[in-house]
Amino acid sequence: MREADFHSLEQPKSVEEWIARIETVWKNIPEFKVDPGKLKHLAIICDGNRRAAKERGFHPWYGHQAGVEVIKGIARAAREWGVHALTFWTWSTENWERESEQIEFIMGLAAKGLNDKRIIEELVKNQVRFTHIGRKDRLPLGVRKALEDLELKTVDLDVYRVNLAMDYGGTDEIRRALVKMFEEIQAGKISAKQLLENKELIFQYLDTVGQSLPDLVIRTGVKPEEIPHTSGFMPLQTAYAGWAFLPDLFPDLTPQSLLKPISDFVGYERRLGR
Repeated sequence: MREADFHSLEQPKSVEEWIARIETVWKNIPEFKVDPGKLKHLAIICDGNRRAAKERGFHPWYGHQAGVEVIKGIARAAREWGVHALTFWTWSTENWERESEQIEFIMGLAAKGLNDKRIIEELVKNQVRFTHIGRKDRLPLGVRKALEDLELKTVDLDVYRVNLAMDYGGTDEIRRALVKMFEEIQAGKISAKQLLENKELIFQYLDTVGQSLPDLVIRTGVKPEEIPHTSGFMPLQTAYAGWAFLPDLFPDLTPQSLLKPISDFVGYERRLGR
């Protein structure tokens, strides 16, 4: 299904039909290869799930179900395009303020997806290492165990990486990093002088330790009349990243609409202070 055909279709009559359309559109991946010297790590802020569902007359929560299908499609497309690392921000530290029924629904979706044998087999087959970014202590036990199991099953894989930022907040990440640094200073493992002399040392205490920093961050669901904001996403890691703000709501993304900012970024020569 072409992008034009996808957007010109009548509104789906059911959530199941909507999900099936998304699955179909993400089977047609345009041919493209990134320059790994320019784009190694792509991060996506998945915004607009509830709005997309409401636009179709469905309960807003079902937008998250559609978003899961888009995540699966993007993960496959990114591998085909040669993107080594991919991060999805799906749940922020502020999202806990939502109503309890919605939280329960979303956490149920997360547990189901993370335990899906087909997804696990696909990660292992394609040598994808999975990493959770954020806090685990506040997540439901079922979600926490699924995250830990998936990390363990893929810990030795290294061709690709997929990060799921869940219960993640930039301020919270820095706070946790500072606590870890303070504890190591107290234990005599590092010194304050080392921190001052080695500006890269702080990255060893962030959730992305051992990974390349994001080169490009894409935020969906930013309408033309809005003033874009980053919501504090990876404030240290994205200091030199490129940012693209798309009007498409996350479930409305297609391979073509995602590829546009990626190809623009790869084709752009960044000066980076030079």
